[in-house]
Amino acid sequence: MERSGYSGLILLFLVFVSSSGLSFAKKPVDKYRCLFFDSYIKGDMTNWPAWIEEMNLFYSGDFDGELVSLQAQYGLIGYYFGTRQKKKAREQVRSAYEQLDKIMEQHPDDARLHSLRGAFNAFKVALAVYKAPILGPRIEKSIQRAIELNSDEPVCWLENGNSLYNRPEIFGGDKNKAIESYAKSLKLFEKQQKECDYLKVLVEIFLIKGYFETKQQQKYKQSRKNLENKYGAMNWIDEFLRLELIE
Repeated sequence: MERSGYSGLILLFLVFVSSSGLSFAKKPVDKYRCLFFDSYIKGDMTNWPAWIEEMNLFYSGDFDGELVSLQAQYGLIGYYFGTRQKKKAREQVRSAYEQLDKIMEQHPDDARLHSLRGAFNAFKVALAVYKAPILGPRIEKSIQRAIELNSDEPVCWLENGNSLYNRPEIFGGDKNKAIESYAKSLKLFEKQQKECDYLKVLVEIFLIKGYFETKQQQKYKQSRKNLENKYGAMNWIDEFLRLELIE
């Protein structure tokens, strides 16, 4: 179902609820953030599309709400790749990019938004590798601009790590440098001490994958143990370790 049709159904539902006297109120942004976080830990992203639609309906024009929505869409697109749902990934990239363009018109100097632009362009490359020569420089420009704007923003170093990790070596890819960037991102996330930030857990998982693929077994085992000591068994990580974004 297309985005406009889904939103229309939600609006009809709200009209019905209002006319029937039932109460219906939007959740606070932090509540959505925790919903995304808790379900991510469990490896269950079934409800993410509906929550994202809710946020886009209730928080259109609200910077904090739209940022949480866009960051959730970033994770949802990755999930679609991991579950081989490329059609859904393509549709989500398109709608997320349109939303990002609009919010960047009002907030052109936000490092997190520039990081997301780099990420969404990287997803476009994953969907169509032939676009790499055109989009590759744009990805790097977005990431470097994000770092220039705020080098203490962990999302900048997360995306810098992704770029280094997924790029072929001939074009400057370097898994060990990517791991360093992920580690820097994690330290900055820990310094922020935010509750319910699934992106922090994502960085930890990228580090685990990095250690695994570069055969740093001791660091891999220790980092995975530390993660599961905090959140419990996360067996879905085993599937993630076998995932290749670009086939």
